[in-house]
Amino acid sequence: MFDFNKFIDLLNESVPNNYDEAINNVKDYFHIGRIEIASENFSGSIKCSIDSDCNETPLTFYKHHDCLVTFYSKKDGYNYSADELKDVNMLLKLIAIYNENFALAIKTREAENLSYNTKLYNVHGYIAKLQSLKDSIDGTMYNSYYINLKGFGLVNKLYGTTLANEAIVEFAKTLKNFAEEDEVVGHLGGDNFVAFIKRERNEDFINTISRLKVYVGNKRRKIELTLISVIGYDEVKDIVVNYSTIISNPSIACQYARNTKRNLVKLTPDLLEMVDSIKNIESTFDKELEDGNFLVYYQPKFDIETGKIIGVEALTRWNNNGRILPPGMFVPILEKNGEIVKLDLYVLETLCKDIHNYRNMGNNIVPASCNLSRRDFELEDLEDRVIEIIKKYNVRTEDIVIEVTETTNFEENERLARFIDKMHRNGILTSVDDFGTGYSSLSVLRDFKVSEIKIDRSFINREILNDSDKIIIGSIIDMAKKLAIEVVCEGVETKHQADFLVNLGCKKAQGFLYSKPVPKLEFEAMLKEIGTYHDIS
Repeated sequence: MFDFNKFIDLLNESVPNNYDEAINNVKDYFHIGRIEIASENFSGSIKCSIDSDCNETPLTFYKHHDCLVTFYSKKDGYNYSADELKDVNMLLKLIAIYNENFALAIKTREAENLSYNTKLYNVHGYIAKLQSLKDSIDGTMYNSYYINLKGFGLVNKLYGTTLANEAIVEFAKTLKNFAEEDEVVGHLGGDNFVAFIKRERNEDFINTISRLKVYVGNKRRKIELTLISVIGYDEVKDIVVNYSTIISNPSIACQYARNTKRNLVKLTPDLLEMVDSIKNIESTFDKELEDGNFLVYYQPKFDIETGKIIGVEALTRWNNNGRILPPGMFVPILEKNGEIVKLDLYVLETLCKDIHNYRNMGNNIVPASCNLSRRDFELEDLEDRVIEIIKKYNVRTEDIVIEVTETTNFEENERLARFIDKMHRNGILTSVDDFGTGYSSLSVLRDFKVSEIKIDRSFINREILNDSDKIIIGSIIDMAKKLAIEVVCEGVETKHQADFLVNLGCKKAQGFLYSKPVPKLEFEAMLKEIGTYHDIS
């Protein structure tokens, strides 16, 4: 009897590295014929005999799943004993089973490194392939790319998962066909792809994938889809140092492109610095707020004709290690992550505290407004929290104005209307900021119980204001007056703009022509120096 334990040991030693050698090692024991293996995973003819004159008629075979192992006898009429046939059949069975193990090992390796759908490298395979190339290429001559398919979720909704997956596969084929032998493309899952392409081919690559038409479906119903890529890319500095940055750097640029509604962004030092600033803001915000490093500045509103202060708006600045940062550097970040709610309520509370203290000192004050972000309205109890803060400091309702911004979203505007209505029922004044840029400005005048509108700066932000401007802005002012709504124009920077507004009947303005936002003490000094409408006899 053949020692099959030894044969199994040989297979275990060789699979999956040298399958042929494991099979050929049995020839010293089986000088009786030829073995052939046919499989989707492996095909070959292994001669397990020192003789070549084998009969072409198979003596016996063994089939296991898709693997067929056939044994051909050494010569016609050879009489095999029962033990010999038993050994042959056992040999075929073991070969078939180990062939399947071999195939499984290959598929396992593929699964570890390839995307199931597209057969492009996944993140592990992508990095492994780059590592394998490092000694044969100059990595600094390459760009790394991160690609996201714009609005691909809509494709899923409109056509279903099956056709969406077909589109992904077609996009992957385009990437694979474009890539040369010393370039790498990968699929990170969903509609996200990566690529490592020679810099000299940058323009060709971007042109190939920026707007790609693919066809999905069957012969009876073929659908043409246009896949638009949002691409972030980076010029690789050193392939050896950190392979993860070859993915993360272009992904930063891609995310920035998505946020700014662009289709192509190159990573720059300035963009990296901005990202670091964002991370710093997000990680330090709570402590900075607790330590009082977010300051409340005040920008007055003026009566254009008298030059007196008729109101003020509370704005925020960040004292970041002695640098006073404007809201444009941190508010968008806080709006995106939802932390803006904490800041807005903090500014409102600071404003109410200042109003309370200033009135207790016996000074004349003007109505002071505080902005609420659109994200604030995600709070179900926002109205109650605003009212609670105002009452906490015994602020008279005529001394406080809540500024809100109309939106381009109908559902958000409905939420806004409920908020304004509750403020009105509690005697709290409201103002609509950036008026004219939202969903339906005319319906705001009709439906919202606001006390003031602030005409957006975009209406007057031009060197020459013409007859069309007169008609549009004049109509807004006339309608507001007839509805007993105060009108303030923001962003006034020139005397020409101020005169233009006065001629149309708007007498209240805010902007750098009169004053930039200033710290509290400077604003108090301004009140005493310039005076308020209370001072007019």
